[in-house]
Amino acid sequence: MDHVSLLKQFVGMCQTNPAVLHSPEFAFFKDYLVSLGATLPPKPAEKPAPEGKCPMSEEPKESKEQNKQNEEKPAEPEIPKPAEIPFPEIDNEGVIEAEEAVALPMGDASKEPTDEDVEKASEERGKAQEAFSNGDFDAALTHFTAAIEANPGSAMLHAKRANVLLKLKRPVSAIADCDKAISINPDSAQGYKFRGRANRLLGKWVEAKTDLATACKLDYDEAANEWLKEVEPNVSFKYEIRIGLFNVYEKFYIIIIV
Repeated sequence: MDHVSLLKQFVGMCQTNPAVLHSPEFAFFKDYLVSLGATLPPKPAEKPAPEGKCPMSEEPKESKEQNKQNEEKPAEPEIPKPAEIPFPEIDNEGVIEAEEAVALPMGDASKEPTDEDVEKASEERGKAQEAFSNGDFDAALTHFTAAIEANPGSAMLHAKRANVLLKLKRPVSAIADCDKAISINPDSAQGYKFRGRANRLLGKWVEAKTDLATACKLDYDEAANEWLKEVEPNVSFKYEIRIGLFNVYEKFYIIIIV
């Protein structure tokens, strides 16, 4: 029903029972009519209560009948409330804060390594791997950096250094090395593997899943597969939230349009 129809009904009610204009809830409308110069019928006098009786001493007949019906009506059984289901949350265990990015030497991309450079890079790589095995990640970082400067076109060296950076809780720098490795070799499985791990440490679940799945596709790896299984539940949860929000928005939009 539109507003005009409602207004017509209200005016019809006032014509049938002008006393309604004196009701407190319609005082604003009464004042408006008076301001326009309208003449309103006088307020009807209240009927005096019968002598010897309080006007509220007896219940109206209708009220008595209603109370009797309510007493005879059987009480409706209480419907138990459903148990509250806890709202699931993303498991952010293991997520760390992004470190302040510090650019590491990437070497001269235009450099053509000589045989001596390749030999030096291999020597530094060996030292880096030994330090890594001993848990000396700072030394491993130094040697991998020296190897990269000698042979900057090696995707493998950038991926290896990224793994060291992960051990040092430097995922942002690790991603930079992985990006470099993938730019050199788009099929660098280790580049995707360690970038996926870095994204997981930063709580970037969708990106982590994409990289780890790509790594397993390029060259299946047990560690990469385990990391992939670790991030999949959070990715599924984020997807469900997006679908739920979309459905809510869609319903709200339909209500507004209708």
